[in-house]
Amino acid sequence: MADLSFILWVQQFSNPVLDGFFRWITLLGDQEYYMIVIPLLYWLWNKDFGIRFSLVFVTSIYLNTAIKYNYMTERPDLAVRLIEEDGFSFPSGHAQGNTAFWGYLAREIDRRWAYGTAAVLIVLVAFSRVYLGVHYPVDIIAGVLIGLLILTGFEFLQRKYTLEMSGRRYVLFTGGTVLLLFLNQSFGLAPVVLGYILAALWGYRLEKQVVKFVEQAAWWQQILKAVIGLGILFGLRVVTRTLFIGLTGVGEDQELLFACMTFLRYFVMGAWVTFAAPWLFKTAGLYRKMPS
Repeated sequence: MADLSFILWVQQFSNPVLDGFFRWITLLGDQEYYMIVIPLLYWLWNKDFGIRFSLVFVTSIYLNTAIKYNYMTERPDLAVRLIEEDGFSFPSGHAQGNTAFWGYLAREIDRRWAYGTAAVLIVLVAFSRVYLGVHYPVDIIAGVLIGLLILTGFEFLQRKYTLEMSGRRYVLFTGGTVLLLFLNQSFGLAPVVLGYILAALWGYRLEKQVVKFVEQAAWWQQILKAVIGLGILFGLRVVTRTLFIGLTGVGEDQELLFACMTFLRYFVMGAWVTFAAPWLFKTAGLYRKMPS
């Protein structure tokens, strides 16, 4: 696990161009990247796919966090790292997340070019983690395999089961499930993804019943939706940190309280993505009106 030979062999080809390229490529696995892409898919393309996509991504992050904290494997030595990175090493969250992310998107598009593009991006992001010295090869292999298992599992569940249930049962089932998951794991990125997905599931259901916004719009309306939606989303990220963490004085040493505050922050953001933003877009007329 701690053998640096492959990393050192790869880094013998290091140069400013490759360094810059892989530093850019690895951003495709960062949290901010997903915070941009998943809401855009929900607002601009297909909200039903967007919520399914969110479930796949949240499952991947939750499992990755659980495994990392179980093994607690240290990252490669600082001497070989070309970027700053914290947290544990095994398995690679970037490799796992990108496999689930691009694989699920390619499956939805279901075209050869989509599968080809997904494969290239998965390989590039995974390789970037070794090149940049923040993961061992075994971390990458495990991450990709777990990502593929998640895709296979969701493909099976999607064909066999649905979440068609009454409003009260839906709220109790999703809320109870997320609560149990939070009680089982309230560290790492778990509070982030659990807070987001609970609000997303509730907001999605409420939006479908009350707002019923239309994703399709003119190109300039789509640009406005993206700018307004993401601007407020990232604004909420800053404001909620101030309100829930800064003003309350909660620190990371207060683990459970900090996790609860983090859960609430991302619950607010999930509610914005799936309910409040669609309501605003519809109210502002940012959609393609069908001829009567």
